[in-house]
Amino acid sequence: MEKWRIKLVLLFTILNIIGIIAIIPYQMTLMGSQPVPGNIPTSLIIIINSTVQVLYTFVLILVGLRLQNRTGLTTPILNGMVYPKTRVHISKKWFINSIVVALIGCIIIILLDLFVFNPLIGEPMNEIPSPSWWQGLLASIYGGISEEIMLRLFVMTFIVWLLALVTKKQKDNIPNSFYYVAIFLTAIIFGLGHLPATMQVFGDLSTIIVIRALVLNGLLGLWFGYLYWRKGLEYAIIAHISADIFLHVLFASILN
Repeated sequence: MEKWRIKLVLLFTILNIIGIIAIIPYQMTLMGSQPVPGNIPTSLIIIINSTVQVLYTFVLILVGLRLQNRTGLTTPILNGMVYPKTRVHISKKWFINSIVVALIGCIIIILLDLFVFNPLIGEPMNEIPSPSWWQGLLASIYGGISEEIMLRLFVMTFIVWLLALVTKKQKDNIPNSFYYVAIFLTAIIFGLGHLPATMQVFGDLSTIIVIRALVLNGLLGLWFGYLYWRKGLEYAIIAHISADIFLHVLFASILN
């Protein structure tokens, strides 16, 4: 493996570890009121889960970066930091766009939840602890970094690679439709990943509750995926962090 690629893997791994550590206070608050089998300390469970996540996301980083070469997807800013022949270029326009569209998406999500889904579903059956604003702020780092590594760097890249492999397309002639399919499927997978937490809140999974989880969690994923495709993973990370801050810190404080 080239030295610059090793540096890129290490850089992603460090960022991922930062994200996983950042969400620990948030997790401890959510797990504080839950019964633990065998009286196992909550801190021990979190340490084990975090260690396992670091290990398997390391594998996802290796595979995702490897498959990027065959898909046209990239991490231009980080590449520029570790690859000696690449200049780091940050688009201020797209940096701002990523945040602004994330804000608009958050507003749409809140309106959909308040005026479309809440009247159909009603109040949650179970009350879960509400993490403080600073815990939500730290958790946003995890969402932006670790979730983007799992979903965009690995899952979305893998889907594009698989479609190109099956249809025998090379990197330079992959049709746009492959990227759109990958963006949509990755957003759906992200929504499905929130079903356990959704079930914990509502106590059951009806059709409308599943649709709610897919729409509210997958909507912004479409924007993150588009940013990854058109501009690079870093812009998706910025948009994801911004969206989580808007939802879990700013709007959560206002609505509560």
